[in-house]
Amino acid sequence: MDRQHDLAVVFVPMSRNWPDPLIVEPARGARRLERLRRAHAEFDEAFLQELLAEHPDVIPVTGFRADAGRLLCIGREVPTGSGTIDNLYLSTGGYPVLVETKLWRNPQARREVVSQVLDYVKDLVNRDFAWLAARWTEHARSRGLSAGSLIEAMDELADDEVDEPDLIDRVNRALAAGDVIALIVGDGIETRLRELVAHLMRDSAHLRYSLALVELACYELGGAKPRSLLVVPRIIREVAPVERAYVRIEASDELRGMLDVESIAEPPDGSQPGRPTLDEEKLRRHLKDALGPKTEEHIRHFYKGLTKRLGLEPDFKSAALMLKIPDPAEEKPGASVLAIHRDARAYNPQSMRRLLERWGLPADRVESITSRYWERLHSIHEGFLLNGMSPKFKASRFVRLSELVDALGAIEEEIAAVVAEVRECANEHR
Repeated sequence: MDRQHDLAVVFVPMSRNWPDPLIVEPARGARRLERLRRAHAEFDEAFLQELLAEHPDVIPVTGFRADAGRLLCIGREVPTGSGTIDNLYLSTGGYPVLVETKLWRNPQARREVVSQVLDYVKDLVNRDFAWLAARWTEHARSRGLSAGSLIEAMDELADDEVDEPDLIDRVNRALAAGDVIALIVGDGIETRLRELVAHLMRDSAHLRYSLALVELACYELGGAKPRSLLVVPRIIREVAPVERAYVRIEASDELRGMLDVESIAEPPDGSQPGRPTLDEEKLRRHLKDALGPKTEEHIRHFYKGLTKRLGLEPDFKSAALMLKIPDPAEEKPGASVLAIHRDARAYNPQSMRRLLERWGLPADRVESITSRYWERLHSIHEGFLLNGMSPKFKASRFVRLSELVDALGAIEEEIAAVVAEVRECANEHR
């Protein structure tokens, strides 16, 4: 190992065997980190709650819901009819997420904590997006955060465009279906609690929630008190959601005694509840109905040509096809240069600027690139706004595709120019 550089490297093994992590430091070599003892007094549950509120990304929610997205904490100590939820979140994928914290040193009341979480789930499914939005407003004000709406906060957090009507619909459908993510998070999770979770899940089989145990393994990094800690999140156990269907059978008195009905609960096939989205066939049908076969064919050749010639990624959302420049580093979501809406309209997504900045490109360069691009589009058709457009706009504000047919070649060249600029800038700042 080269000891000439003043660099500390932390290795965090993430295998299921969970060996203790090593820290490798200049001149000291490698040393194994010591995990906090069960009876430690370094922090309490309030510390865990605040840690999770300030750093929601430490919660490995995508480990069991790949489409969950990122989490926004919308409340701490949230009152419900069954008690107070420690931390409440909304994911950019439209999932309500509740967290109950538990310290390893407090093994008592195992059944209570699981039963309490299930009661919270039952309370949440009677709520709606408006209730969650009100919780966010209260939470933001109490912490001195921006007083923007929940939609605005989600749009800022998301790695991609947030379609306001679609997000509200997703959240309301998730709540109505009981599609809630419930987590018990602690600095240590006991075997008895794991077994208890699997047993009690069957008590609420009519709800389609996910329940998981998450351990935040804490290791001492050394130093004087308060000592620095390394926190390693681990999914200890995930319990798959269970679905139950209710069927009413009406029969005559003569037949009723002959029926033998058995009720069963079976795990789902792994698919998530209905999350409507476009695909190419659906988009083509929409465009054909609105524009006719010939114009639809022109539009299709246009966006197909962009993906083939420029290497753009086609990303079908609930209401639009987003044409994206892929991140050259293949680490971040692509940046949308043009959206083709199912209502036979197009717009220039304002999220392009935010997403390019998330690639790590300089903000001044990003602003310059996007401003020039949007100006050039605006010169082709004034319906392309100089500051970009958002899915939150009414579709009637977007540009009619029927008005762009003769300008498709010019638009393609402007897109080619901005793609080249973006890739050049990305190469300079790798």
